Amino acid sequence: MMLFSGGLKFIIYTSLLKDTNLGDEKKLSLPGADIPLLLSVPKAKEKGLIITFTGFALAGYKDKRMAAVNNAFKKLGYRVITPQIKEIDALLINPQSIDQIKEVINEIKNNPVLNPNQFMPAIFAPSFTAGIAALAIAEMPENSVSSLCMLGGFCNLESTIDFAISNNDTADDYGMHILMKNFLKYSIGINPELEKIFQTAIEDNGLNRQIPELPKVIEQSDLETQKIYKKLTTDGAYRKEMIKDSWNKIPDSDTWKNRLDLSLHASKLSCAVTIIHGKNDQVIPATESILLNKLLIEKNKNVILELSGLLDHGNIQYGLSVFKEVANMVKAMNHFLGQIK
Repeated sequence: MMLFSGGLKFIIYTSLLKDTNLGDEKKLSLPGADIPLLLSVPKAKEKGLIITFTGFALAGYKDKRMAAVNNAFKKLGYRVITPQIKEIDALLINPQSIDQIKEVINEIKNNPVLNPNQFMPAIFAPSFTAGIAALAIAEMPENSVSSLCMLGGFCNLESTIDFAISNNDTADDYGMHILMKNFLKYSIGINPELEKIFQTAIEDNGLNRQIPELPKVIEQSDLETQKIYKKLTTDGAYRKEMIKDSWNKIPDSDTWKNRLDLSLHASKLSCAVTIIHGKNDQVIPATESILLNKLLIEKNKNVILELSGLLDHGNIQYGLSVFKEVANMVKAMNHFLGQIK
């Protein structure tokens, strides 16, 4: 009953009683750099430590959506830390993020100021970052992390990219532009005007601009750049061909692709895993989480999968089945919280 109330309270605290206070700004000293982070400490006795990583959001580690999650965990009695991962805040997809997350988890875990009770940290991460965090944990020794919650994450990055660039059923092109920003330079080459267009499209979407700036930026670009961008956004076959070509031209691509393929490394996850995914996610398909769950079950891992009609790609969607869906979400969050040590 206690765990049920914990899961239910989490749902309430992230919806009806949402608090988006960012918490206290601190720094984590790493060799060669200081990493900024946000710290939220509960008033009552601490139950554990949860490190949260933001998705590919323009606000970066100060994303208000993650702040609401952090405050929910804080109200449940957990110390919560959200560190900045520079590659992710820059909306870049590459293996460096895996190394950054590994280093940050280790340093926080062993830091007597940030983790005074010497808890084994739990990890919560959404979207692309969820897959990257899982890859980081898979490369770490056992007992580095107690519990992992992945919200709308990927398993096989190549199939995820294929879905995102082929899917024309959604007006939400945020993910598609992030992929073009990351990869097209390998086939098209460096084109500052085209990169500015990609960035503006991402900002229009991510910042929910009432008056988009993209049309003006396109108009100011040269005719050849306009032609390329129009073809990329209207011709799905061309877009797919160009990004596939880029994907194969990444320097040291074999090593790069191997490290970012969670389906190859899932068996190395030693912590409990909670997988939550929107049934109708149009950015990363639910089939990615279904595959990861299957792979973990085959290796007798402690895993639970919840496919929810309440979520698309992280946003709440209300419908007639809301009560059943909430009950299932509570069950999933109970699993994540119940494994924290």
